[in-house]
Amino acid sequence: MKRWLAVLFFVVFICTAPSFAVDQSDPYSVKSTTVKTVPIKPAPKKTLPRETRMRATGKVIEISPEAIKIERNVKGTVETMDFSLVKPLDKIKVGDEVGVSYIAKDNQNIAKRISKVTKKKVTPPNDTKTAVNVPPGTPGK
Repeated sequence: MKRWLAVLFFVVFICTAPSFAVDQSDPYSVKSTTVKTVPIKPAPKKTLPRETRMRATGKVIEISPEAIKIERNVKGTVETMDFSLVKPLDKIKVGDEVGVSYIAKDNQNIAKRISKVTKKKVTPPNDTKTAVNVPPGTPGK
């Protein structure tokens, strides 16, 4: 009987010992706190006003380090356009045919890119023969 009591006491001790160990706090553990998470809405994207680039082609009539003035033909009428320059131009002179890529800002045309326009000559290929209209019934060569 003493043996049974000893075994019962041992079993109760083994079963209750872990419960006492659980109640003790670990001095080396970091206490964690529960943080309420709030979903963050993405900030609305700010759309910058898009610059609309326009293009004009004409003949330079006046040029300075700050501005350029061109003359162009539009539907049979001559139109003069003024542009502000971002940087001075070295290779363009009065009388040159130029293409201007520009934007309109605050009622002012600002030239972004200026390039000379070169006219391409159309030449027929060397191996083609020119056709001669010969009326029917005439002897041909």
